[in-house]
Amino acid sequence: MGFRLRFLIVLASLGSVPSFAAESPPVAPAFPPNNALSGDLYSMVSGMGRGSLQAPLQPADERSLAARAAGIVEVIHAPEGSLVTAGQAIMTLDSNQERADVSQAQASVHGAKAEMDRAAAEYDRTQKLREDAINSEKQLQDAKANAEIAQSRYEQAVAALDAAKVRLAYRDIVSPINGIFLKTNKHVGEAVERNETVVRVVDVSSLEMVVYCDARYFSLFKVGQKVDVRVLIAADNQPIVPGTVFYVDPIVDSTSTFRVKVKIEPSAQAVAGFQAILIAPDR
Repeated sequence: MGFRLRFLIVLASLGSVPSFAAESPPVAPAFPPNNALSGDLYSMVSGMGRGSLQAPLQPADERSLAARAAGIVEVIHAPEGSLVTAGQAIMTLDSNQERADVSQAQASVHGAKAEMDRAAAEYDRTQKLREDAINSEKQLQDAKANAEIAQSRYEQAVAALDAAKVRLAYRDIVSPINGIFLKTNKHVGEAVERNETVVRVVDVSSLEMVVYCDARYFSLFKVGQKVDVRVLIAADNQPIVPGTVFYVDPIVDSTSTFRVKVKIEPSAQAVAGFQAILIAPDR
């Protein structure tokens, strides 16, 4: 006879049965669907104190990319699920105005450079004439000032061109990493707000899991250590794959836990998103 039943019988004999007597018995903490654990594994995961050796497998790198300007989606350069390289444009917003601004700025640079070259040549000519005492000192100073003003206008035109190119570049949403263009929530013709996240890129060339272990395991993990990881695909499919510890917190924090980061090579058994259990080595 369990303690709970004996307790209720005693209370009933005293004429006082609490309201929870008709409730269902406590339910054990549930794990994610299709990740059922056998009894020994459940004991291992649920009985570790403050920490847990269970965590999801995550991509080595994952980026959610936002638009740097508002606009309308003009082109999506790659289909979802395709490989992309660092620096590759994935999406472009409408940019007719920005391209026109760049063309205008380039024309201004060409004109300003021609004026700068003409003023510099005039200054050189005036200098030689001044050396021969043909021109006055004032004429030389005027020519010098004109050359400096022309150079300043050229530099301003170059800066304006650079700014126009930056605004044009803001129309592209570019992958910062090599990886997979996983998904987007936009289609061609749809509006995008500035700083709105529109593209997700992941690098699944390797996987990682980060577990927060109870302090009692602190001495068991070292950087470079080979470990086993059980992947919880389904109740009857929980393969063990190898992993390598690449980071261990140097201290136990105020929650009496510490982090262990494990790198796992992706495979048919190890896929990003699956829950997994880091199997603690023997003490």
